[in-house]
Amino acid sequence: MTPPLDLSQVKKIWLRAPNWVGDLVMATAAIDRLRTAFPRAEIVGGMRPILRPMLAGTHWFDRIVDTPRASGLAGLWRQVQQLRAERFDLAVVLPNSIETGLIPYLAGVPLRLGYRQGRPFLLNLGRSAQVRRRWFQARMGPRRWATPMPNYYRDLLDCLGIEGTAIHPILKVLPKEHEDVQQQLRKLGIGDHERIVLFVVGANFGSSKLWMPERFAAVAKHFQARGLRSVITVGPAEKELGQRIAKEAGVVGLFDPVLPLDQLKALVARSVLLVTGDTGPRHLAVALDRPVVCLMGPNDPNYTDYCMERQILIRKELPCSPCQRKVCPLGHHQCMRDITVAEVIAAGEQLLATWS
Repeated sequence: MTPPLDLSQVKKIWLRAPNWVGDLVMATAAIDRLRTAFPRAEIVGGMRPILRPMLAGTHWFDRIVDTPRASGLAGLWRQVQQLRAERFDLAVVLPNSIETGLIPYLAGVPLRLGYRQGRPFLLNLGRSAQVRRRWFQARMGPRRWATPMPNYYRDLLDCLGIEGTAIHPILKVLPKEHEDVQQQLRKLGIGDHERIVLFVVGANFGSSKLWMPERFAAVAKHFQARGLRSVITVGPAEKELGQRIAKEAGVVGLFDPVLPLDQLKALVARSVLLVTGDTGPRHLAVALDRPVVCLMGPNDPNYTDYCMERQILIRKELPCSPCQRKVCPLGHHQCMRDITVAEVIAAGEQLLATWS
């Protein structure tokens, strides 16, 4: 029987955050739990620079350190030296990569918590996730058994024996973030009290998650005719896509330049409904208790099946899904093509009637 873990001497903690918007949002309940368990410890967060604005207004970290992907051995060794100089007592590694486990190991952090599959010698605390193999994954090797990411992070922290079971994500919107977005909306001719339906029409993951632009335009046109204001947001590489949809829908609500994450968070909070693929903004909406219609294509919904009270997931069960591929290997994106305009509108209307 494993003896209880003595955490009384933990005074300084390194928490390596997930690398993607959605994953970081889904980890916020676990981060809050860690802060509550170690109220007097210094907790330093490591994350991609682009993600930092999203956590404005939270109290979890004493400091945040930018941790871009290490470029070669020199970059990796630089991060090792930085951690070694800090003399951390505990490292909590939320990403599953070899690199993020290797850095605290080489830095000599005595307690290193993380999922251990693929890196059992780098982490001395944690567990291995269950894995399964499916026929279409034979070339990629086994994947972990799909469980919602907030549960996945909660189960990892259970290894520390600390209190807490919450999984609902936590974000704050600061008054300045709210006012910045209000000003942006006014420039688009949208009043402070007009109701907004926000459309996230792109997908950084890959083309397999994209719904047809003309269908997004048709849904946006529907809600615009209903007296709501349709607002379209895209990523930096998707401006042309957004312009096409805005023009076809006959709406002026397209943000250009692209909003940083703190303002995107405030825009989601300002909306009465979000229509999106399985994207990072979906999880912003869940954290801020905004209704979401999610168009789920190639991804496994079991990774994100949490806090579904205000979400309607539209997904087609096909023999090839979920494939988790960035580009459809069959070339026809049937999982997205089978989602109709009518069912997206119906789902949005249902949520508006329930939660507005």
